[in-house]
Amino acid sequence: MRASVQGTIQRKIMADPRTTAAKLTAQLRTTFGDELRSVVVFGSVPRGEAIPGVSDLNLLVLLDSITAATLVRTAPLLMQWIRQGNTPPYIYSWEEWSGMRETFAIEIADMNDAREVLWGADPISTDAVVYSALRLQADREARDTLLQLRMRMMVNAQSPTEIGALLLSGVPSFTAYMRAALRLVGETPGLATRSVIERTASLIEADPAPMLTCLDARHARESFQIPLTDALVERYLAFVRAQIDHLSRLPSERPAHRADSPVQYPSSLSRSPADQRARAEI
Repeated sequence: MRASVQGTIQRKIMADPRTTAAKLTAQLRTTFGDELRSVVVFGSVPRGEAIPGVSDLNLLVLLDSITAATLVRTAPLLMQWIRQGNTPPYIYSWEEWSGMRETFAIEIADMNDAREVLWGADPISTDAVVYSALRLQADREARDTLLQLRMRMMVNAQSPTEIGALLLSGVPSFTAYMRAALRLVGETPGLATRSVIERTASLIEADPAPMLTCLDARHARESFQIPLTDALVERYLAFVRAQIDHLSRLPSERPAHRADSPVQYPSSLSRSPADQRARAEI
């Protein structure tokens, strides 16, 4: 789903992310014309939390269809985008996207809170999120991310710079799982990551300090050097383990006392610009 934990963070070009996204959108429109169905920005940018030179620019691109010929036409744009230090966009056909309500539950839930449609139809046509799908994805991905984090820590055990970078790069993923955990107990996470960490810590009975320390270090945009033996590392891992334990204890299906109404999360930001095309249902 999302970018895995990484080593030394590659500094991204410090251009305005909306301007950068708009340029790619214009290139996609030139390349695909009416075949381009939608371009959506989600994540830290529409939440108002993007950190210049650090945060990923998350884009969803939907096309009429994706064939081998589509890949050939997309390749030059994608390679240029990646060379500029950007995260590869999520590219799907409209038909593929229509069947992803249960496999893309975390992202759809986050898009309900904050997204900006740069072109075409709004692909999010409902505020409802499938409880079982959200729980399964959050539990599975949290475990996978923890596994990747531990493996990379072992590989880079002798480098405090790499260990620090790994801790910082894990924050966006783990906070995404925190937002999911809050939604699963019927709470609206809101847009502020600091509040999400603090509320999740209370929910799972864990110490928020290591996550908040790493969040502050990301915002400081400075080298964060932490030996693997530092107590912060174990406290960070303890928080993640508590997060996973909480997710694993949740019922696999939505509790019966709430099953008579859909899980809905009202959007906190405008869904799209004023000149957005008519929304299409998925």
